[in-house]
Amino acid sequence: MNNDSIRIGVLGELGVGKSELVHRICHPQAAGPSSVSSWAGPTVDILDFERPDRQGHVWIEFIVIPSETRHPRSRQMVYSIGLDALFLVCDCTVHRSFLRAAEWMEEATTIGGLKDVPIALILGGPTPVDWAPHTALARIIEPLVETYHARVLNLSGYTGNLALEPRQRQLIHDFFEAVVRHKKPSKTL
Repeated sequence: MNNDSIRIGVLGELGVGKSELVHRICHPQAAGPSSVSSWAGPTVDILDFERPDRQGHVWIEFIVIPSETRHPRSRQMVYSIGLDALFLVCDCTVHRSFLRAAEWMEEATTIGGLKDVPIALILGGPTPVDWAPHTALARIIEPLVETYHARVLNLSGYTGNLALEPRQRQLIHDFFEAVVRHKKPSKTL
């Protein structure tokens, strides 16, 4: 992809809401939930991201990688297409989804060659969760953040609403801007 675009791989356990999250990011005015699922294979959606302070726009391509792609070689093919960032989506109510996220972070950064790409650990699930330090959830998340330099985006509750809240949307936009700056640190974007 060219410098006016970024490509984000979206990983997560079956049913955590990967496709739904991407649908809500790319189609904020949609009246209902997404009918798209990644059961058949990777799905793609595109967002025209308007950068802050009149810096122009960037096309963001989301590639939702099905969790059914269990074999590392299948995911390796997706990693090899040149991802600029990763979204690792977890359901805060299902601790197994964090274990899988840890496995995929390790795989993507070592075998997948994505060691230096920005990673967002998406805290999802139908119930809003406050992940304060010294909580059980923080004890699961903090090692992932430290080891993989992941940025935590608390979007919990997004599967229970029809639209992302302004606070959630801002977290996502801040991450997009960080990815753009990471990809091309000059002012030419």
